[in-house]
Amino acid sequence: MNMSDVQCFLKVAECMSFSKAAEALYISQQAVSLHVKHLEETYKVLLFERKPKLKLTQSGRLLLDAAHDIIDRESELVEQFNFSKNFRTGEITVGLPPNRSTAFIDEFTPPFSRIYPNMTVKLVERTSNSLPVSVINNEIDIALVLISPYSERLDPELFQILPLETESLYLVIPDQLLREHFREEYPDCVREFQRGVSLFRVAHIPMFLHPDTSRLHETIYNKLLRNGTPPFIRIKTTLTSSLLSLCEQGYGIFFSNLMSLKFLYHSQRQSFEKLRIFPVLEFQNTRQTLLIYHRKKRLTSPLTDSIEIIKGLYQNHPLILDALLRQRSL
Repeated sequence: MNMSDVQCFLKVAECMSFSKAAEALYISQQAVSLHVKHLEETYKVLLFERKPKLKLTQSGRLLLDAAHDIIDRESELVEQFNFSKNFRTGEITVGLPPNRSTAFIDEFTPPFSRIYPNMTVKLVERTSNSLPVSVINNEIDIALVLISPYSERLDPELFQILPLETESLYLVIPDQLLREHFREEYPDCVREFQRGVSLFRVAHIPMFLHPDTSRLHETIYNKLLRNGTPPFIRIKTTLTSSLLSLCEQGYGIFFSNLMSLKFLYHSQRQSFEKLRIFPVLEFQNTRQTLLIYHRKKRLTSPLTDSIEIIKGLYQNHPLILDALLRQRSL
């Protein structure tokens, strides 16, 4: 239904005159007649009896009752749309692996909230294997998934897939433990490890690893076990940020991705004065971070902006790594 048609019909019914309705609406009488005629042709009814004088037909009276409701509802919708446009309320749902949520929300919230100060971001934490199913079931708007060479391939006919980052793993170790465990090689080992350190070189140092449900840390454990050097795991936890202080004090080492390193560096920068960051040779460019959503998903402005924000965040990650490596170089 054309709202201009309805408004013209209502004005004619109010004035009971096409000419007076045209004057009130500041349009020609012919335009008013065409709007009313369009309604009559649309519903295949006669709305006005023209002779001997203008009056509503039974169909016209039915439409008159409905038209007032239509105009009122349309006004409410315009008001709601304007409110949504001005205040941008609502919710978006982002899925991601559990060990990424703290670092992600720390990066994502400031730019998103500047654009949408009254919107809610709901995080759904699931494994990378289960996140695509949640996207298909419309439980999640967009998702960050980690893909290894052994991961199940995502169907490009179901998902829109945006590569964000080819991921490496980094060792976080305090100077204290380097001196204790590489006594004969320190400080030369620092220069060597800056080019990359083998997992097997640090197998004898206490470690903080994620629980057994973490595929990456299961891989680390199994690699060391097969090499005949099963590690001593001092702590198993997903709360990596709480381990930085313990690492700084020399209680163990841990492994981190670049996003988590950035969060730790920004939130606890002082701790990094005693820590070294080295790339782990066995885990260089071994996983890929993808942003996915359903191909049939209708992308609202908040979702479109969210995707652009996330792409920008990942483009900035190498700059943080450069800053970290420069700060702790000899």
